[in-house]
Amino acid sequence: LSKEDNMLYVGARETLLALNLSDISRLRRDVSAPGEKERCKTDCFNYIKILLRVNATHLYVCGTYAFSPICAYIVSHTGNFSLVRAETGEIVTEDGRSRCPFNPEYKSTAIIADGELYAGTVSNFQGNEPIIYKSLGQGSALKTENSLNWLQDPAFVGSAYIQESLPVGNPVGDDDKIYFFFSEAGKEFDFFDNTIVSRIARVCKGDKGGERVLQKKWTTFLKAQLLCSLPDDGFPFNIIQDMFVLTPSKEDWKNTVFYGVFTSQWYKGASGSSAVCSFTMDQVERAFTGRYREVNRETQQWYTYNHPVPEPRPGACVTNAVRSAGISSSLHMPDKVLNFVKDHFLMDSVIRSQPLLLKRSVRYTQIAVHRVRAARRDYDVLFIGTDEGRLHKAINVNGKMHIIEELVLFPESQPVQHIELDTDKGLLYVSSFSGLVEVAVANCSNYQSCGECVLSRDPYCAWTGRQCADVRQAPAGSHWQQDVDGADTSASCNKTTINPRMARPSSSREFLQEILQVMRFSVF
Repeated sequence: LSKEDNMLYVGARETLLALNLSDISRLRRDVSAPGEKERCKTDCFNYIKILLRVNATHLYVCGTYAFSPICAYIVSHTGNFSLVRAETGEIVTEDGRSRCPFNPEYKSTAIIADGELYAGTVSNFQGNEPIIYKSLGQGSALKTENSLNWLQDPAFVGSAYIQESLPVGNPVGDDDKIYFFFSEAGKEFDFFDNTIVSRIARVCKGDKGGERVLQKKWTTFLKAQLLCSLPDDGFPFNIIQDMFVLTPSKEDWKNTVFYGVFTSQWYKGASGSSAVCSFTMDQVERAFTGRYREVNRETQQWYTYNHPVPEPRPGACVTNAVRSAGISSSLHMPDKVLNFVKDHFLMDSVIRSQPLLLKRSVRYTQIAVHRVRAARRDYDVLFIGTDEGRLHKAINVNGKMHIIEELVLFPESQPVQHIELDTDKGLLYVSSFSGLVEVAVANCSNYQSCGECVLSRDPYCAWTGRQCADVRQAPAGSHWQQDVDGADTSASCNKTTINPRMARPSSSREFLQEILQVMRFSVF
């Protein structure tokens, strides 16, 4: 979603689409590169896996390119939409290894922060060398260390950049951080079955690697377990499917909430069912500032490390306190600190949460969250996609989740692959393997009476006295009727016939199933 040029860029198989946000059925045309791999039927197409804005004028794109990933830059300003070419006319490309997976089936994530690319993926054809890799920008490339088993066959689902250095001039002087969310084999558990766990990992943006120890490797890589489970159930929802990071504002990052969608690997743990859990930044910070775990190299057993740790704290970013000790970057960290973090990258504390929402026989795949100001207070509205192409709209009222709307998005059952939220326009862009749907966050016109409007418990909607309308458009001093918490029609409405019914999908959304190809990436 590019607000700079009012465009929605969509990566697909062999194709990159530029859609005008004013009307997503309008495409910006550009030249096409001819395809030459006619023998390819499925996986050896070029699947776009990374599509990110680098700056105001360029996008960065990476594709699998028949199991030989490559990347390129795209000009995306002043009416242009074209691949950057050399003076010879050839498209300028870069090696995509460690940035983009070889196989389109592999889960990966990437994010750009201040011109630097942070990617969680695999670095080889076989897919057995997972990596978190920093490239581009002016600094040295950094990566995780494979020989130390920092990652155990991870399936990455997302990443986030949080500017924890803000506000400027704060006494802590902490560094910005990049967070990664994934599931992986939980080697700390000695079970008969291979146990999968969900993780949150983080690195510091200012990490430069070590001078002698961990050269060109992360010195700040730490990870912790995310646990979404019912208090009386020994079988948690242990596989994270997606994570949405809700930060009120850049400077208010301490009130960040992490909303995750989880499923279970066990049948008893409601296989085929899903849960939504949330975690606070305070929980995350407590875990990363707590005790470490250590592995016995002979027995491969993990245990809590209860001994003193070296100073400065291993894995922490450089803060004002560290600078006052004469350490201005990770290159100046003592060897004992870096040797410690090599083997103590797993935190002992488990970041726990009980499901906000649990749905039997429903498999959630994606989530987006919008914090909306209703008539009386703020609500977090959850938009959750399913593996059958449905969209659930849910809110948390007095500790209980209510699904207030369900939309069938596609003509045929297919998993929701991605949800992009445009908070300014109040729109969702939901994609599947075959199409893209535009959905309004508020469909207040569906409710025909005051009773229906109030009973909907939709934070976006209120009764004006004549119709159900978007509360964000209410004039100052108006007395529009809304009761999200209690849904009390007797207090909000006159005597009105209330007709129970299912919410109808908005007629304004666009379904683009037979979409035109704008740019073919068969050949870079």
